[in-house]
Amino acid sequence: MSSSYRIDERSITEHLLELAQWGNKPFTERLHPGIPGVLGVRLPDLRALAKHIVRSGTAPTYLEEAERTERSPEEDFMEARTLHGFVLGMLPVDDFPAYLEHLRRWVEVIHSWSVCDSFSLPQSKKLLREHGGELWDFFVPYLQHSEEYRVRFGVVALMQYFIDAEHIDQLLPLYLAVKHEGYYVQMALAWALAECYTFYPEETHPYLDDRRFAPWVHNKAIQKICESRRINPDTKALLKTLRAKAG
Repeated sequence: MSSSYRIDERSITEHLLELAQWGNKPFTERLHPGIPGVLGVRLPDLRALAKHIVRSGTAPTYLEEAERTERSPEEDFMEARTLHGFVLGMLPVDDFPAYLEHLRRWVEVIHSWSVCDSFSLPQSKKLLREHGGELWDFFVPYLQHSEEYRVRFGVVALMQYFIDAEHIDQLLPLYLAVKHEGYYVQMALAWALAECYTFYPEETHPYLDDRRFAPWVHNKAIQKICESRRINPDTKALLKTLRAKAG
């Protein structure tokens, strides 16, 4: 596929290859075993490029190209997918349904934990205030998807934006109902459960006390909670007594 989108007279591939000169490919590859197309570009450099694309006013043209599915192996870098997510996290949202469609297309190309976790909503407080119900309805179905990174996306997005008093009692059962056993889903569930406990311990404690989650998720969540400075020593001591035996 030949690139038609250019910014500063260079294609996205040319930008990424240049930025890779200041990156750390071996280190990044170790963090992403088995993921193809890793360049090792530093995240601050990717964010700066995304900001430049958005501020230039060329984001619609960029997205048209980024959303093509017939990418050649030579241009299908992991960092191109991360850049795509960063752009969506900075894009002004004038047409919310159209934005969700852009987001849906990006979720389909997530193929690593870092691509997944790179996303954040633009002007999140405003979007949640105006479209919170629609965002909830968009994220929740991913929890029951068959593909590992789409499930992780749902877990992480809900953790980012819906661990609150209004949703905590709905969110915990939804997390418990996740059936995907992929490592990156299980890790995300542990992370999310730890966050739920940190901010809503009263609502979350019964899930740990009764050991409702799978043993690995349960124990990893307790580990993460105990690593938090927000949790007092007595609570940490109690939680350590609740560790589950490996199944």
